[in-house]
Amino acid sequence: MEEPFFDPKHGTWKERANIALWTFLTVAAIILFYYLLKYLGNISVFIGTILSGISPVLWGLVFAYLLDPIARFYERNLKELVGAARAEKFTGRIRAVSAVLTLLTAIIFITLLIWLVVPEISNSITGLVKELPSQIERLSDQLQNKTFFDDKTTLGAYANSTILEGLRSAEEWFRSDLPSQANLLFSYLYTGAKGVFNVVYNLVIGLILSVYITIDKERLMRQISQLVYSIFPKNTTVTLRRMFHRGNRKLNGAIRGKMVDSLIIGMICFILLTFMNLMPWFNYPYPVLLAVIVGVTNVVPFFGPFVGGFITGVLVLFEDPRMTIPYVILIVVLQQFDCNFLDPHIVGGSIGLRPFWSIFACLLGSSILGVPGFIIGPPVVAFIYEIVSEWTEERLRAKHLETMFDIPSEPAAEETATEKQAETRRIGDLLQARKQKGNKGK
Repeated sequence: MEEPFFDPKHGTWKERANIALWTFLTVAAIILFYYLLKYLGNISVFIGTILSGISPVLWGLVFAYLLDPIARFYERNLKELVGAARAEKFTGRIRAVSAVLTLLTAIIFITLLIWLVVPEISNSITGLVKELPSQIERLSDQLQNKTFFDDKTTLGAYANSTILEGLRSAEEWFRSDLPSQANLLFSYLYTGAKGVFNVVYNLVIGLILSVYITIDKERLMRQISQLVYSIFPKNTTVTLRRMFHRGNRKLNGAIRGKMVDSLIIGMICFILLTFMNLMPWFNYPYPVLLAVIVGVTNVVPFFGPFVGGFITGVLVLFEDPRMTIPYVILIVVLQQFDCNFLDPHIVGGSIGLRPFWSIFACLLGSSILGVPGFIIGPPVVAFIYEIVSEWTEERLRAKHLETMFDIPSEPAAEETATEKQAETRRIGDLLQARKQKGNKGK
């Protein structure tokens, strides 16, 4: 005969209370999960509203992170300018001045970029729109006369007929379907204009907030550190700090390094196209527009160069089909130079994602944030990948499985040294803050 579950002889009241508590929590979790699934759409809208409201703050954090090297440069030089003794006394003022100078530097750079690049891109797009109908008509004549590809071969005849059929379908769509969808196009235009206004608003407010974040970054980091140390044990906290340090190093190289790398690739592309246009054999259209597209799409690892090469290749094809193959060769050589020489020296190697994960990150980021997600998806996934890798290696070390999976028995020496230096700086900052508080009290 089974004994009763609540028999006093079997377990104390604390054990029975513990069982009852866990039973209640389990049932509550099941009910919560049910309502979470039931109202998932409303919850998603609510979370989206919150994220939309705080998006300027998120942009401010992003700008503060990207502009941190410039802020450190100004702060270091200002401290050297005023001297060590006075720098310790006016630390807050130096930090504020460096933050303002960083903001001015960013504004000057953006203004200069707009002043130099935007008119050229506008002229290129205007010329492309004006010449596109005549280019399509010329291409259609070549296809109808069977002079674009060799119509005597099977492959050439098939290519001519396929392209000609596509042009006829596009022409039919422009004549019949496009006028009937004017209202839909107007709504898309309104939505796009509204989205551009929101982006500009978020960027402006984000730049302003980045100044305050840069000024209070040490205090914010100290508060986060205090919160983590108060919740987790010390050993766990040190491990978490090392994990995030490793992920931050990967994110730093993926974003800042890739931006510099893409800027250089765009400039090299523009110089090469301009130089080749000086020769009588080449006539590449819109060199500024092509270089900007190549540079911007190069920010996306693995996936971006293919997209940029395809888009710019189509533009060259419509302008002058004879220049398409030389242009493709130029882009392939430029990307090989980037992958094998420039990227390893600037970024320090790839961001650690295999092609599958790069494509997955691009698709996931674009589905969540649109075009910005397409760009920042791979770095964020690389950051998460490094954290998960560090956590996995730590767990495998605890289970003594280092040899089986060929991982180091201890964290890298430089990571450990960096963590010790960060811990020393943190303790020094705390002691200095307490000393300053004591001096103010006196």
